[in-house]
Amino acid sequence: MPQNSRFTFEICVETPEAIKASAAFADRIELCGALDVGGITPDIGMMELAAASGVETHVLIRPRSGDFVMSPDDVSASVGAITAARQLGLRGVVIGAERNGALDQKALEAMIDAAAGMDVTLHRVVDVVDDPEGAVDAAVALGMVRILTSGGAKSASSGIDGLNRLHARAAGRIEIMAGSGVNSTNLPDLITATPVTSFHASCTRQAPFDPRYGAAGFGQTMRVFDPVEAAKIAAYLRSPTSGSHTS
Repeated sequence: MPQNSRFTFEICVETPEAIKASAAFADRIELCGALDVGGITPDIGMMELAAASGVETHVLIRPRSGDFVMSPDDVSASVGAITAARQLGLRGVVIGAERNGALDQKALEAMIDAAAGMDVTLHRVVDVVDDPEGAVDAAVALGMVRILTSGGAKSASSGIDGLNRLHARAAGRIEIMAGSGVNSTNLPDLITATPVTSFHASCTRQAPFDPRYGAAGFGQTMRVFDPVEAAKIAAYLRSPTSGSHTS
């Protein structure tokens, strides 16, 4: 995206095709596995592909689906994945952990230590803790650079009030990035209704595949990257008339 764009566009990707295609549209990618369950840590082969692509890559670190309560083994697995991402020269990691309704400082500190020299983003764990605004302060204290959030709602377009509260609490100390359900249809409203200038989207659609897979229990559709949707979002964010607020 051109340097004169005041908006940032991050695409979360889970396939080799999406890594390659995103290069034309994204400022950076969040590399994930299994987006249908909210994303998990991608395998080392995907990290290597991203490293070779030249696209700025931040890796989701989530060893399993489900909640964000991490056992010691979950933390150990996460530290190993972060170490691999750092050794490959990837730019950042996206992490999160909670315990009893608050950020799990011990788990987060272990992961941040492993990510020395990398950008660290707090993921949507902020949307499930009891005090999201307090979590902003904690993320700043931990040295994180960004928070991915839907404003505490199921989708960013439903969480506008929360996005505004978190942005106000951040007060320029940390970036607030809107994510979950962001698309070319609701993006204009998000830009108009919030001061957020960073947006995270998957740019995917469901596509049917060979019915033999459905008969064997693998489902009827699969998630595929949609370059048309990515192009629409990128074009809107690059437009000099998209929104009128400043961060």
